[in-house]
Amino acid sequence: MALGMKGFRARRRSGKAGETESPETQVYEEKIPLSQHILQWITENPRTIRNSLYAVMAVTVIVILVFVLHAAARDEHSRKLHAALEKYDQIKILPKGEARALQMKEFGASLKPVCEQTISTIESAAACLTAGNALLEGREFVQAADAFSRAASAYDTEAMVSVARFLQAQALESAKEFEKALAVYKQLEGAYGAVKKSEMSTYHQARMLYYLGKFDEAEEKFVKISRESEGKEFAAPSRNYISLLNAQRSAAAKK
Repeated sequence: MALGMKGFRARRRSGKAGETESPETQVYEEKIPLSQHILQWITENPRTIRNSLYAVMAVTVIVILVFVLHAAARDEHSRKLHAALEKYDQIKILPKGEARALQMKEFGASLKPVCEQTISTIESAAACLTAGNALLEGREFVQAADAFSRAASAYDTEAMVSVARFLQAQALESAKEFEKALAVYKQLEGAYGAVKKSEMSTYHQARMLYYLGKFDEAEEKFVKISRESEGKEFAAPSRNYISLLNAQRSAAAKK
C-alpha cells in the first residue's frame, strides 16, 4: 500500500512538471534571394520598365543629335570663315578709296550670321574680328564696335580678348562715343600686364577725357605718362596734348 502511494505521488509530480515545461518552438523565416525579388518586381511592373527604357533611349538620341549638330555647325562655320577670309584678302588687294570701303562694308555685313551664331567658337570669334575690321574700313563704326565686342566674348585667350577690346575702343572713338570708349580703355588698363600696354591704355584714356572736355583729369594722366615714360612712345604725344590744354586754357582766359 505504501509503495502504491509513493508511486502515485511520483507520477503526480512528474505530471505537474510536464505541465509547467512548454516545448520550445522554433520559427523559421523563409529567406527569398535578391534576384528573385528583382524578377518579381520586373514581372509586376512591365509598364514602368518600358517607359524608363523609352526615356533613356530618348535622352541618348538627343545627346547624340546635339553632338552631331554641333560638329556640323562647326564644320559649316569653318567653311564659311575660310571662304570669307579668301574674299577679304581679295578686297584688300584693291587700292584704298570709296570702292574698296563700300566692298568692305558689304563684306562685313555679310559675316553677321557667322559672327552672331548662338554657339560661340573660335571660328565665330575670328569671323567677328574680320567683320569688325572690314566694317571699320567701311566707316560703319558702331557695327564694327559691336563685332569686336562679340569677338572679345568668344575668344578664350587673354591676348586675343585684349586685341578685340582695343579695336572695339578704337571703333567707338571713331564713332565719337567717347564715354563708351573710355570705359573700354579702363578695362584694358587692368587687363594689360605689360607696362607698355598699360601706358597705352592710360594714354588713350587721357585722350578720351580730353575730347569729353574733362581737361583736369586728362592733364593728370598726360603728366603721369610724360614723367614716368620719358623717352618712350607715349611721352612726346602726352606733352603735345598738355601744350594743347594750356593753349585752350589761355584762349578761354582771354575771352
